Amino acid sequence: MNIVVVIPVYNPPQSFKKLLLDLSNIEFIKNILVIDDGSKKKILLKCDKCIILRHDKNKGKGAALKTAFEYLKDRSFDRIILLDGDLKVKKEELQAFCEKVFVLNDKQMVIGYPIKVRKKGFGVVKKFAKFVVRIYTRKEVEHCLSGQRIIPFSVLKDIKYIPDRYGVDISMLIDFINMGYEIKEVEFDFSHDEKGKSLKDLLHKIRQMKDIFWVFITKWRA
Repeated sequence: MNIVVVIPVYNPPQSFKKLLLDLSNIEFIKNILVIDDGSKKKILLKCDKCIILRHDKNKGKGAALKTAFEYLKDRSFDRIILLDGDLKVKKEELQAFCEKVFVLNDKQMVIGYPIKVRKKGFGVVKKFAKFVVRIYTRKEVEHCLSGQRIIPFSVLKDIKYIPDRYGVDISMLIDFINMGYEIKEVEFDFSHDEKGKSLKDLLHKIRQMKDIFWVFITKWRA
C-alpha cells in the first residue's frame, strides 16, 4: 500500500524533529510531505523520505493543505495520513495510529482523538464545531476538531472547496460525511500545546471560532 503523510506546520516546536524521525522509521511509510506555512525560521529537514513545500508567508492550515493536495493530485497513493506539526507522541503510539491505513476501506475516514486531555478551556469552540457538523450532516462527530486523520487518496478529486484557515477540518469533515464516508473515531495517545484561558489562548480561540463561523454561514454555497 502506498501511503503519504501530510503535515502542515508553522513555527514548529522542538518535538517536530522527533515526529519526523519516528515517522521516517516506520517501514511502510515512504513519503512524508511537509508544508512550511511561512515559518519565521526556515525549516531544515534531514529526512530522506521528506519533501518540503514552502509558503513565503503564513496563509493558514487550509491553504497549506490546498498546496499539499495540489502537489499530490497528479501522483498515485492509496491513503493520506494527516498530522499536526506540534504533535507529541510516543513512537509506538504513532505507529499504531498509522497502521489504521491497513483496515480502512475506500469509503471510510479515521479521526484520531487524544485520550488524556486536561480540560483547560471553556469548550465553546468544540461545541460550536459539533453543532455546525450536525446542522450540515445530521450526524454527531465527537472529535470533529482533531487534525489527526486518515483519508482515502481517491477523495481528493471530490473535494470542491477548502477554506484557508482553521475552518478546514470542519469543512472537509462535512464534505466527507455528505459524500457517504463512514467516520471512525479511534483512540490515539498524543498531546500538543493545549489552549487554556490566557489572553493569547483566548485570542486563538476567537480566531478559530471566527473561521468555523465562516464555514457555518458559507458552506451551503460551496
